[in-house]
Amino acid sequence: MSDLPPKKIIVQGVNMGKEHRESSTNLEGSEKKISFVINATEDRISRLRQAYLDGTLMVDSERLAEKMLAFEQQLEIAFSEKDSP
Repeated sequence: MSDLPPKKIIVQGVNMGKEHRESSTNLEGSEKKISFVINATEDRISRLRQAYLDGTLMVDSERLAEKMLAFEQQLEIAFSEKDSP
């Protein structure tokens, strides 16, 4: 280990220590992940839309109902915990 202070990088007249660089790197990684998710979601929506327009979209109503009920139960749990002291 060195007794020297951490090196600083100057970006547009702003001093950035090691912790700022790490934070910036994490932010860039997060932006890439978000971009990937958005692109994947847009692609999925496009495929679903096309299947709907083609008349080939198949909906499993039983599975959909089960997911809706599970979501309702999660909401009830979340809001009951929020309301309790």
